[in-house]
Amino acid sequence: MNLISMKALWYRIIRKKMYESIPYEDLMSRQRFSLFRIYSFTSFLASIFTALQIDAVFSFSFLPEILTVLGTVIIVNFYIVKDYHKIPAAYIIGVLAGFTVLHIQAYNAGGVLNTGTMYLCVIIMTAFMLMGTKAGKWITALCILDVVYFYIASEYLNTTSYDLFNNDPSLIYQDALTTFILALFLVAAQSNYLNSGKNVIIERITEQKNQLEINNRKLQEYTTHLERTNRELDKFASIVSHDLKAPLRAIGNLTGWIEEDAGDTMQGDVRANFNLIKQRVKRMEDLINAILDYSRADKLSDDETTVDTKELVEEALDFIGRPDNLTFHISPDMPVLETDKTRLAQVFSNLVGNAIKYNDKKDIIVDVRVAAKEEGWEFTVKDNGPGIEAQYHEKIFIIFQTLNRRDDVESTGVGLAIVKKIIEDQGGKIWVESEPGHGSEFKFIWPRIKKVKDSALIAAPIIV
Repeated sequence: MNLISMKALWYRIIRKKMYESIPYEDLMSRQRFSLFRIYSFTSFLASIFTALQIDAVFSFSFLPEILTVLGTVIIVNFYIVKDYHKIPAAYIIGVLAGFTVLHIQAYNAGGVLNTGTMYLCVIIMTAFMLMGTKAGKWITALCILDVVYFYIASEYLNTTSYDLFNNDPSLIYQDALTTFILALFLVAAQSNYLNSGKNVIIERITEQKNQLEINNRKLQEYTTHLERTNRELDKFASIVSHDLKAPLRAIGNLTGWIEEDAGDTMQGDVRANFNLIKQRVKRMEDLINAILDYSRADKLSDDETTVDTKELVEEALDFIGRPDNLTFHISPDMPVLETDKTRLAQVFSNLVGNAIKYNDKKDIIVDVRVAAKEEGWEFTVKDNGPGIEAQYHEKIFIIFQTLNRRDDVESTGVGLAIVKKIIEDQGGKIWVESEPGHGSEFKFIWPRIKKVKDSALIAAPIIV
């Protein structure tokens, strides 16, 4: 028989395929099957060895046959189960078969003083490991009752004896030595596996711990690199904005000077084109400022303060300017929060401003209300404007995206992107519910507790 055949035979003996059929992520089931394998082999060998020992000394005893049958039940029980979902039933059969071996043997081997009683420790330990705490407690109670039963049977009922050893002290001592050695071997074999490098749980935890340490180092390096890149980008944005604004201001000044010099001679298309140039310069400057605001949206924040959101919304409206044709409602149950006032004000300013700016109705109606949710406060800014088609509900939150022509309504397409960035940085979310012709409802969740920055989690040490 070559090495490959011997290896295949060994895999059959230990039921490697059965072990591998248990899902990889189900660590407890794999661990229990490995322990079940150890228990089955050692219990089978202990039963057969004890049966042979008794048969060699006492030809009249029927115990060898019983022990042989029970030992066979234990090993067949290990091999007969085909579906890992049915393994728990095999665990119960194996443990009860082992218990039955000890119970039957004790009648003619000293009753309560039977040295085989030590095997009950193995039975209890195996029950806890294979079947869990609840079953382990039941088996423990059964073993305790068994000891109490044999105490009564030995002391008061006289239904136990040392007939198995013909009342020969030398045989009793010999059996005690054998029993203790085998029992200690069983306990040691299983305990060793629990703490050995081959323990599937320890092995997997060690493997994952090592991988987590590697990933943590990579994340820390990535975070450091990202922070450095962000600082460089902030610096770059400031430099670029300054360098872009300078020529824009020069263009604006030049067009103004040319208009002054031309005076009334600038008529028709020429004046319209100059006005268009000034409009484009203003739009470019607004766009540069918007990009800077967007890049700083998740960096600039005030300390948390007590904020009356009703007053905050009213202040935002006063800052925007209240048109004469505006009807504005604020829910009376607006909450008082401990939060970042500046950023929340920026959110309301953008949403209320958009509700007014893009409204196409003669009479503008804007409604701000709130609802308490488990994850935070759900604020709603509702308007009676033109509404938004469903296909644009996500697009409007993307930077530079706007639904109106810029020549119709002056817009940078950055406002809602900033709002989304601020809210998500807090740990909340924003969405819109709208249909064309039925106005829009912009809703956002402002969490009760601001989320922890991811970088803090990345930098946290791994504790095992």
